[in-house]
Amino acid sequence: MRHDHTQPRVLADAEPLPAEVADLVAESAIDHYEQLTRPGHPAGDAMWPPVESPEAVDRAAARVAAAFEETAGARDWTAPSGRVRQLAADAIGLYVEGVAYDYDRERSRAFAVLECLEGEAARPEVLLPPPELAAPTAPSARAVRAPEGGER
Repeated sequence: MRHDHTQPRVLADAEPLPAEVADLVAESAIDHYEQLTRPGHPAGDAMWPPVESPEAVDRAAARVAAAFEETAGARDWTAPSGRVRQLAADAIGLYVEGVAYDYDRERSRAFAVLECLEGEAARPEVLLPPPELAAPTAPSARAVRAPEGGER
């Protein structure tokens, strides 16, 4: 835990969240989503197939982002809240997408979490800044043609 009052370093877009954090964000998002769409039901096969609810996605993602921010003091780094929210929403979307692949609940959950982990791990490769164009250091030498067609 940090004891100073310095601001935590904000991860750049090309820096992935650590795997254990990305895993926690994805798992928590799916858990919150299930709680919001099936209140009063125990977790398990009763949650499958998932209910599609954009409002529940937004609320679950907001809860996960808020929990992430609450733990920021324990780390010397952080990530923008919008990025955490998007990761949470993506995990839920992938989880719900499992229906299209005829996955059962556990397989869909595993698929969603794995995709989120792989996506975070790929950030350095996908989000590399474009190569900078090198500015010429000296003017290029151009041949000057004489009126007769020869070079000077």
